[in-house]
Amino acid sequence: MIPFRVERPRGAGNDVRVPQPAEPETQPSSGSPDEGPTISVSALARKLGVAPSTLRTWDRRYGIGPSVHVQGSHRRYTPRDVARLECMQHALDGGANSAEAARYAINAMATYSSESDRRPVVKNLGDNSVNGMKTDPSNLLSPFSGLGGAEASVRNLSGALLARDVVTIRRIIVRAVAERGFSSMWTTLVVPVLEWADEGRNSDAAAASVRVFAECVAGILSTMTLDAPIGGGGRVLLVHVPADSQDTVPADPYGLEFRALGAALATASVDTRMALPLCRSALLASVTNAEPDVIVLWLPAAGCALPSLLRAIRRRRTGLTMLAGGPGCRTQSLPRSIAVLGTLDEAVDAVTAVT
Repeated sequence: MIPFRVERPRGAGNDVRVPQPAEPETQPSSGSPDEGPTISVSALARKLGVAPSTLRTWDRRYGIGPSVHVQGSHRRYTPRDVARLECMQHALDGGANSAEAARYAINAMATYSSESDRRPVVKNLGDNSVNGMKTDPSNLLSPFSGLGGAEASVRNLSGALLARDVVTIRRIIVRAVAERGFSSMWTTLVVPVLEWADEGRNSDAAAASVRVFAECVAGILSTMTLDAPIGGGGRVLLVHVPADSQDTVPADPYGLEFRALGAALATASVDTRMALPLCRSALLASVTNAEPDVIVLWLPAAGCALPSLLRAIRRRRTGLTMLAGGPGCRTQSLPRSIAVLGTLDEAVDAVTAVT
């Protein structure tokens, strides 16, 4: 039975009430090959962590709304609409303003669509995408090599990378989390594809595909972190420590390992806050504002003045448990009181043990 809500007719002076169907959060596909199951404005707003009015404002100002909106009916967002808004959200997280982020997301999705339209139709393809598209890794691996013996999901994800098909990338990753758990998805699926792609980045086109994939994964990880329910126990602040020198190109320019740890903690029901400050004063302000019980310092490979930073943190927040992770742990000298995190599973276990 469809749930109902009661609304008073406009202009009515009596108590007559007319039942109206409530807006369903999800709705099956309309049958178009470019459409998958759609979701409502309110459901998408919760997914992205924004207000429904913000989605309507983005639609009105920048044209980044639902692909199809029938007059008089509720707005419905397709999987491609959701991917476009996740792309916009990632650009906002990177410091772009709303207009720049919307323009980036629209152009990026237009690129994905044009790339997909030019792909040849091949029979007996793996059904790993939504919107009626198929991904055939064997036809897409020409720029790279070395995945012939990998499991099917890794080959499928690499094919989606080369096709720049963000909808398929998202579906494969989300399905792997449901089937394997977050940590297993990361170590057995995403990491092998990232390592394979980094080895084969031998052309501008291949580098562009890797960049699109990294941005897509970063957006997915951010969404998973926001979607996770707030856990109990002590509050954890995961903070990306800025390097003293900004001239060095970071080994992980998209912060995927950092974001993966945040998503893993959030999905493990740990009350997690994340901060990516640009300077030390912003980092210290995040410590003051978050009031954490545990702080995880993600140290950069380029190095930072760690002793003075630790003293400044302890002056602002006493009784903190401190842990450290990131590439800087291999180059920095850490006090014995700060435990160094290992693999993703070990890191989640270590943080959970002290919360």
